[in-house]
Amino acid sequence: MGISEKVLHLLAVETEGIQAYIFGSNRLKENIGASYLVKLATEDWAFDVLRDVAPRNNLGPENTLEESSHFEDEGLDAEVLYAGGGNIVILFAELQAAKAFTWHLSARTLRDAPGLRLNIYHEPYKWESSSEGLGQAVKRLLQGMKRTRNVRRGSVALSGIGVTAMCQSTAMPAVDDSEGLASAEVLAKREASIKANEWLRNTLLAGRANATSYTFPYDLDELGRSEGERSYMAVVHADGNGMGKRIREIGDIRDNRTYITQLRQFSERVKAISEQAMDAVVSLLIQAVREGPTIPGRGTVPGLKLWPDHSKKMVLPVRPIVFGGDDTTFVCDGRLGLSLATAYLRAFENAALAQQLRLSACAGVAIVKVRYPFARAYQLSESLCDSAKTYRRDDFPDGGSALDWHFTSGGLYDTLKAMRNREYTVSSGALTLRPVSLGPEGEHRSWSEIERLTQVFQEVWAERRNKVKALRDVLREGPHSVERFQRVYLAGGEDGVYGLPPFEPFTDLGWHDGVCGYFDALELADIHIPLQEKLA
Repeated sequence: MGISEKVLHLLAVETEGIQAYIFGSNRLKENIGASYLVKLATEDWAFDVLRDVAPRNNLGPENTLEESSHFEDEGLDAEVLYAGGGNIVILFAELQAAKAFTWHLSARTLRDAPGLRLNIYHEPYKWESSSEGLGQAVKRLLQGMKRTRNVRRGSVALSGIGVTAMCQSTAMPAVDDSEGLASAEVLAKREASIKANEWLRNTLLAGRANATSYTFPYDLDELGRSEGERSYMAVVHADGNGMGKRIREIGDIRDNRTYITQLRQFSERVKAISEQAMDAVVSLLIQAVREGPTIPGRGTVPGLKLWPDHSKKMVLPVRPIVFGGDDTTFVCDGRLGLSLATAYLRAFENAALAQQLRLSACAGVAIVKVRYPFARAYQLSESLCDSAKTYRRDDFPDGGSALDWHFTSGGLYDTLKAMRNREYTVSSGALTLRPVSLGPEGEHRSWSEIERLTQVFQEVWAERRNKVKALRDVLREGPHSVERFQRVYLAGGEDGVYGLPPFEPFTDLGWHDGVCGYFDALELADIHIPLQEKLA
């Protein structure tokens, strides 16, 4: 029976509740391990199982997908269409192999990654069906998976009995107390974190000069603060722009082999772009900590200190948690959050151009205290990224990256809109320009202008803390108070400051059209370390 007559079986695997699984703990080691377990379940373990149940497949060395192995030509038992980002889609020749794959992958995940839930769904498909191409079939498959997930009866994890000790992270029965009470889920995450860091070092540090001198943190307290200082972390979430539209366009291709080739190539190119962008961020950070981050006119910034781990390696104050796809999440020293986020966005654009793609991304940066609930910080970074995407879509839909950020020194949490209304809205209008683009210098709603103003306040106004505090207060009071403040305290003053730093159209009154131009930079002056980018 030829492939045109044979009923094939299209199967998809997705991880359910991935954000809660990865970011539900305040312990970085557990976040690291959870992310690595997701990668294992939807890539390494899935490929191992596929080799067992469908020996003739398109998997090459090191789990690459062989472009020369075609389902319609080679008589394959199975072909992986694409894999990554917590998802995998496979076409099987036989229903029995699809069922065996489901059983064995589910068993291994239950055993080695307790708490990680996989959704596995499959449907029959005819290769040369007159009604739909493979792209439309994959779309229908994923829609069917979503409908099934939404109507499925919910499951509840088995709780302990009255005498069981409770896990500190998951509130499930503890099975280990060597590092605090831990459930089976948490124990698996902690064990996976060791291999996760080894994999990350091999991915982002191998081949660098003095690569063995550096490592990545296991704990949020290792993110670079100086002893005795307040400790802030930044949770950075970045997401590619227009990825769904591009996938839909590829899905409309009617020729099956062309669809597979283009989908796979696009997926691999996006993965390479993301990895290159994160590699550029790590390069920038290594350069900065080796040379010492500087502010023009002030020299090396104090306070950014690397701490050695037990093996005497210097711990870099950044830890990628999710990357290698269209979305990326990393955590870093709070003072570096915006510098590293903008470096990632620019490197993402540059790496895409090198691949002959015009791609951009948006990022959200949540700058919070280290002990702030990690899940909430991540949710905030997602909301900020969505805010940046909305701004980009509404204001410059033809291209470019954008970002938004929020800084909080307290523990109060609400929706982003509610926090903005409460903390950044006064009778004269909005105190903040955010979100902003990564557009060129001179565009007032751009990161380059915000950072330029921030450095002016860090340099020229460094010894004028009373004036900085007073300026914050009068900006809240509105343009008339700013005008009076400039006349009384700035113009012709003995310290040589004549008015606010130039920033059209805000220079005269600090406000324009119901928006304040200086508050963002004043807020960042105390918490932002600019890094001089030297990205290839």
